[in-house]
Amino acid sequence: MSSSSAENNGGLPSSIAESVIVDFSSEEVNFLEETFAKSVHDAKALTQQLVEQLPTMPPGLVIKLKQGQADVNETVRAVATSLNVLMEAQLEDARDILKELLGAGEINKMDALIGKAARDNKLDAAFFTVLQMNLQAATQNALVAEEDSEASRVQILQHVYTRCQEEVEKNIPPGIALLNKLLRTEIDSIRANQLQHYLCPQPNVITSPDGKEIELGSGKRVLVEPKLLVDAIAQAVKQIRTVEQAGATDRTAAANMVESCRNVAKEARMVIGKNYGVESEELKEFEQGLQPVFRPESPESVYIQGE
Repeated sequence: MSSSSAENNGGLPSSIAESVIVDFSSEEVNFLEETFAKSVHDAKALTQQLVEQLPTMPPGLVIKLKQGQADVNETVRAVATSLNVLMEAQLEDARDILKELLGAGEINKMDALIGKAARDNKLDAAFFTVLQMNLQAATQNALVAEEDSEASRVQILQHVYTRCQEEVEKNIPPGIALLNKLLRTEIDSIRANQLQHYLCPQPNVITSPDGKEIELGSGKRVLVEPKLLVDAIAQAVKQIRTVEQAGATDRTAAANMVESCRNVAKEARMVIGKNYGVESEELKEFEQGLQPVFRPESPESVYIQGE
């Protein structure tokens, strides 16, 4: 899909992915035939089962299914078709949500609507797909048109994106939330401050309503243990490689994303070494945890081949 296909009301092309010939492995075909054997000839039941199964299905298989509506296998073809219909419905809901946010009229009302959408679990992958498509299109239009109105739209969409990310991060594991925050921060000094704040011991205090700081104990606390950031980076690299192997992104884009994760790891290592010590167990554990991620011993590693 090209970003130019997005419309100002949050629109996307009617088709999620063109049907192409996809190479499903025999294991994947067997999995689909066994899993959906009872529902494959009942469109309603198949959709319901997909909703239940999607969270546990391998990401690479889901990506393939988005392009598998022309497969020769009846079960694969049925599951792929049902998946795309389901995702079209999710995207339609996402378009409506974004349209409502953009029509809020003022920032405070928009922020309140974003909070409600987060509580209703509406800020999902479909929503961020719609949002990113619109942000890309608005950015391109602003460059071409050179009009204040287009630049203003980019700023509004960027605000929506940042606020939605913040809301989502409240409900995801702290390591993943920190990695997301670091990856979308472009200024080196700000990333360094974030790493210092989250990975290193902080005073164990709270601030009372009148502005006074109250110490809760003599010790210090770490908001995000370094190991949790290691786990988040490892998970991110596996997901990137999975998407790459499934053909949903090219090698260059995948390499750039992995390199961004690597840069975060390097910066985190420096902060951990400075604050915990170059001989500390925290630094050793951090380095050992990332060793298989960026220096895998086998070409069959999940950090090369994906899941």
